[in-house]
Formats: sequence, structure tokens, C-alpha cells
Amino acid sequence: MEFVTGYRAEILDFAELLFGWYRRFLWDSACCAGSERPKRQEASLRRLPLDPALWVLHVLANRSLAFTVADPGQQVGGRFYSEEALALRDLDRFITFVSAGEEEEEATASETAQPLWHVDHLLLLTDEHGTILGFDFLLGGPSGTSGQESLEARAIALLCHSMACPLGAGEARRPKMLTVGDPTLHKCLEPLLLRLGGRMSRGPMRGWGPKPAFTFHTTRVRACHVCKRHSFEGQVTACQHCRAVLYCSERCCKLDWNRSPEDTGHQFWCQRMAGLGDELMLGSYNLPFTFTPEVTSEHFNKEGFLSARGLTRGYWAGESMLVRAPDYGVGLLGGGGAPPEPAAFLRSGNPFEALRPEGGTALPATPSEPPTPRTFFGSWKEYYQWRGLPLGAPLAVILSYPLTTYYIITHLAPQHFPELNILNKHSLRIHVVEAGRELGLLMVFWELSVLLPHVSLELLFVGGALPPELDGQQFLLQRDEEEGVSVRSGLEARSKGGRRELQLGFSARPYHLLQAPKPDLVIGFNSGFALKETWLSSLPRLQSLRVPAYFTECSEYSCAVDEAAVSMATGGSASPALMNPFRSPFRQAGIDNTMPWYTNAFIFHLIYKTAANNHRQAPVPPSLPLPAKGNPEPTHSRRKEKRHLRAGGRRRK
Repeated sequence: MEFVTGYRAEILDFAELLFGWYRRFLWDSACCAGSERPKRQEASLRRLPLDPALWVLHVLANRSLAFTVADPGQQVGGRFYSEEALALRDLDRFITFVSAGEEEEEATASETAQPLWHVDHLLLLTDEHGTILGFDFLLGGPSGTSGQESLEARAIALLCHSMACPLGAGEARRPKMLTVGDPTLHKCLEPLLLRLGGRMSRGPMRGWGPKPAFTFHTTRVRACHVCKRHSFEGQVTACQHCRAVLYCSERCCKLDWNRSPEDTGHQFWCQRMAGLGDELMLGSYNLPFTFTPEVTSEHFNKEGFLSARGLTRGYWAGESMLVRAPDYGVGLLGGGGAPPEPAAFLRSGNPFEALRPEGGTALPATPSEPPTPRTFFGSWKEYYQWRGLPLGAPLAVILSYPLTTYYIITHLAPQHFPELNILNKHSLRIHVVEAGRELGLLMVFWELSVLLPHVSLELLFVGGALPPELDGQQFLLQRDEEEGVSVRSGLEARSKGGRRELQLGFSARPYHLLQAPKPDLVIGFNSGFALKETWLSSLPRLQSLRVPAYFTECSEYSCAVDEAAVSMATGGSASPALMNPFRSPFRQAGIDNTMPWYTNAFIFHLIYKTAANNHRQAPVPPSLPLPAKGNPEPTHSRRKEKRHLRAGGRRRK
């Protein structure tokens, strides 16, 4: 068994939620034909409890957006959901959004051989806080004409279905008061609200939301681990024994319990999962931040938290599902725009400017005083005090990546590999393997040069998820008294002694295909060995290199799965997982489970299989030739290994 919480882009879970709810809405609407059915439906709605919160029906006209739907055969069981660590760009497998200009329409239609649909209007129903209750589209075909029923009829159907089956949190309910931005709809819906025991606001709403601080709340709806049905499609409950895995029926529970091979089923994992998460639950509440109880809650609303603090720009855009650039990767430009500048994310000046909240101040590029020699921070509280940060600042969410790297260099590697004498080195070459999300946070790694000012650091980011245009590029970040931090392409400007500088390099290919000097240290963030096929080749490569390799994970369960994957791929093992003091404080919601998940929550290192020939180190294999185009197709046996790893571990003997 496997979970994709912590690895899969949250917006894909959100897309799957919208897809499932809308499909149910269309099905129920089709079944409501006839004159008697609406009357019976109104009678049942009148028995629902009243919601004291104001409901808002937004009517949004669209003139610039159209979309094509991909071949349904590419979907997994008719759903977006699958046990894959998908990224945002993978949404293009299912749906592609394009600009609705005539030239772009014709180009897209000819390329995809799929009809292009217009979104004439979007009906969006929320409460006054921003919780999404339901939505509907009025679509036009390729000719721009709509063959659907009227806007008024669609609004009535949407309102009734959202009462009986709300998309967001909460039980079925009816609004005590409703407001609508469209004057015609406002008048049309008033008789229905009166019959249901509610009422309309005095007049149509003006503006976007009923309150100045209106924002969409995080929408997380639980789903069955086996069939992926959401809770609005049927009741979802946790396993009675471990209380960690969610199922919609006894049938799904039995299917998961009796999976084959034996160690991939819930029967094998249930006892172990009963205690997983206890340490992290207690440890999370020991975090020093003033906001800790809020962000570690099972019902944490991340979008509301970020919006209330003005964290809607820069690095924070990657933390929210609500803040997106027009060409963020869902195909909004239809491929017609110019390719982005490869180094556009590298800016001279203060590398922490993109951490600054709206109206706030940025973290200084250098501290008021350097760290005390041979004294290394071991907690967020110590680091915040040195940096002069208030404990109410959530910068730890972004700085978890460089501070985790710092903790591995200063605490873990000297403890586990004392023979390397890593703290006395004047330069360190570090490979960050299977890199992806770190790409949008590159400049915050400058903090390593602030924390370790007398070490010349070289970070090489490796992974097939990196943009191909970055492959082979190198950049040098240096302290500049006039510019703050200067960024130079290439290495020719490297200073003597390499003090207060950071070198960044990129290789957009799997690690086992990398041609580069041997590193001092290898680090992988939120690795997910069982979710990426390339680990089946990268782990043996690390076994051959025999360099210190540290990895972080989102949960104790993931660490256990990774240990099984290491054993299968290399014959070695993984060290016991340690809770990372520099983990992210934001709890991630599990869709099909109730376990706590945190970015970089635990750290472990590889324990290599003992080398033959009197325990002499195995030679490093020669660099493999690069494929002419793309990655080589895995062999049949490689595919079988991957399926077994994704199922949860190696076969028991």
C-alpha cells in the first residue's frame, strides 16, 4: 500500500475533488427530470439545518478561457487520482486550458484533435468565509454557442445540490441568507429561498466577496484509500484497528487487507501503523512558534493562514493553491508564449526579498553578527534568536530546506561519518538528488553561506523534473557590498578562497546518468523511493559511490517504505529515522489517511551493503552515455520491481 500525501501536488488533489463532485452533480441533475422530483427534493431540503453563515453565489463571465479534454483513456478509472507523485504539469494529461483567441483556438484544435470548449459563465457558490460549496459551468461549443439550459435554471439546480451535497467541509445544510452578485438571479432565487425557510439579502452583492478579508479556504475532503471515492459520494471511516487508513465500505477494507503479495496489504501494515505519527504529533506541539497549535491542527486552513498574513507573493506562491501566475504550468498560454529565461528565478540583491509579506520587511541578506565559531544551531528557536526573527514569523516553512541541509552538515554527518572530518573542510560539494520543488526556492539556499561563512559550497541539483533548459548551467552567488548578493553565470568570477559564496549547478537527468565529480555529500528531500522509478537505478549508483547520503521524508510510514526499497534495490538498509528539528511546521492534510504529514519531517541515511574483497570500497562505475532523446524505457523486470515497490515494500521470505 502507498500514499501520495506529501509528494503529489496539492492542486491535483483539489482538481480530483472538483472533478468527482461535478460528476456527481451532473448525474443527480440528470436524474431530477419530471415535475414531482423537484417537489420531493424541496421537501427534503426544508428538513436540513440552517447554516448561520451567509452564502454567496458568484456569477463570473468568461471571455478569454477555453479548454480541451484529453482522451478519457488516459485517466485512471475515470479519475485524476492515482498512486503517483504527480506534479502540476501532469494535469495536462487530462485537461488543457488555452486562451480563447480565434488563432489559438484553431491551432489547439488541430494539434489535439479534440473539440475546444468555451466557459461562458462560472457559477461559484461559497459561504462568507470562502469555503467552496459547489460550482457549475455554462459551456459553449467550438462555435461559441451554448446549447445548455438557462442561467437561472442552472443556478437553482446548483443551489439545491450544494445544500444536499456540499463540496467543502460540513454536513448537508440550507442557507439562512443568500446573496448574489447578479441582479436578475437575485430576483429569480428569492421565491425558492422563501419556500426553503431562508431569505435573500436586501440587494445584490457588490464586489467580489462579502468581507474585505474574503478568501477561499483550503478544501480537503477525505476519500477512500482503495476506490478513491470522496466522502460526499459515501461515508468514509477509518480502519477500526489502526485508525490511520480510510475506507468507504467493508468491501474496500477487505480488498486492502488481503492484497497480494502479503506485505503489500493492510493486514501486514495495520499493527505498525497504529503507533506511527504519535512521535510527530507530540514533537509538532513542541515547536516554538506562536502559531504552532493552528498550523499543526488536523483542520489547518493553509490558504486562510497565508492570506491573513499577506503571504501571497514570491516563494509563498508555491505554498498556496490560490496564487498562480497565468502560465504556471497548466497550459494557460497555449504554448504560444516565449520560453521563460532559465535564470529568471535568480535575482541580484537580497535573496530573501521573495520571503517578504505584503507591507512587511524582508529578512536581511546577512545577520547583524556572524555565528559563533564551532557553535551550531540545533533548533528553530536558537536560529530565530540569532537571526532576530519573532516566533510569529512562519519563515521556517520555506527555510526548512537550507536549514535541514545545515543540520546534516553540522550535526548528523560528523556523528555518522566522523572519518570524513566534514566540519574542517573549506569546500563542500553536495548533490541534491531527484530535485523538483527546490527549484522555486533556490535563492534561500544562500542562507547556507550565511550559516557557514568560511566554507565554499557547491550545490548540484539533479533530477528529471528540472527544466531541460537548465541542464548543464551553473551560477555563482557572491556577497557584494553594493548589490547585496550578485549572481553570475558560469564559474569564471569565483573569488580566491571562496568565502561567502554559493555555487549552483543543474543536471536535468536521473542521478544514475549523471557525469560529474564525486560529491562529499548527497541529500534528497522528501524522497519517496517507492513512487519514482528512477530510484531503482539511483540507489545502486549511490551504493557504488559509497558517499554519505541523507534523505528526508514526510512521515514515519514513508521511512519504513523507503527502508524496504533500499533493501530491494541495493541489499543495504537505512538508518533509524530521526525527527528533523528543522522540519516545516505546516501540517499537510492526508486525503485517504489520518496520519500527520510534514515536509522534511524525518531524516535517515543509507547504510551500504558491505563491499566484497576484504571490505574494500567498490569501484565507481564509469559514467553512462546519455540517451539521444529522453530517458530509456525500463525493462520488463524493472517495471515489475517498480510495481512491487509502489505497493509498499519487498516480498517477505
